[in-house]
Amino acid sequence: MKFKLTIAVAAMIVGCALALAPGHAKADGLEFAVDQMPHMVGIGVGIVPDYEGSDDYTFAAAPYAKFKLNGTERYFLVKGYEIQANVMDHPWFRFGPSLNYRFGRDDDVDDDVVSKMEEIDDTVEAGGFIGVEFIDKTNPRRRFLANVDVLADVGDEHEGYTVSFNARCWHPITRALDYGAGLTVVYADDNYMETYFGVNANDSAASGLPIFDASSGVKDVRINQMLIFHYNRNWHVGAGLQYRRLLTDAEDSPVVDDRGDENQWLAGIGIGYSW
Repeated sequence: MKFKLTIAVAAMIVGCALALAPGHAKADGLEFAVDQMPHMVGIGVGIVPDYEGSDDYTFAAAPYAKFKLNGTERYFLVKGYEIQANVMDHPWFRFGPSLNYRFGRDDDVDDDVVSKMEEIDDTVEAGGFIGVEFIDKTNPRRRFLANVDVLADVGDEHEGYTVSFNARCWHPITRALDYGAGLTVVYADDNYMETYFGVNANDSAASGLPIFDASSGVKDVRINQMLIFHYNRNWHVGAGLQYRRLLTDAEDSPVVDDRGDENQWLAGIGIGYSW
């Protein structure tokens, strides 16, 4: 399998480390608050689908970094290949711009039929997010987060947009271990769906797949399971598993239905250092 950097694994693996930022933890008998050490860097490695809808899997890696302005709730966040900046200094309301690098689909994919289709170049997406974060004051390791992310193509590749609805919660299960669960629903417009799941006449002639026009709709639903182990006040290890179910025209596309799988799995581990 090829080694590839993908936004999918960034959201999956490094997202585990993201949950450390606002919480508290105990390790080696020492209670500490990670939000008193507002900076963190990390990296994750794991296995993800070769492309969106593929039944072949490849290794992947992604970085993570968070830097918080002292004395405020404002922060700058790098999770994989997406950059976010929370501009609100509010105890629970989050809002700010986003910038994302989305990887395409080239002729180096493992599937020998899909590889004959027209390549999809990498692109840049821009947009923003709005959300809430509620923390239990009696035990800050218990918390609930929800947000909406909107990203639109500014690199003239798919020329569409996606809207993601995310919710996740965290709860301590031992003195040094936190458990997290999350649910994400992603909507994509016509342009996005046609780019990544459509089969035009040229693609059909080259690959033998039937012509398929992909329309807008709920692209996928994702279920996340995550664990964070706090080794000490600086070092943290995360592990995550995500099940992603493609839906509507993403599921019905010949790229997925004939050559791939609508059931997608992502798994990985990550390590983070905070100070």
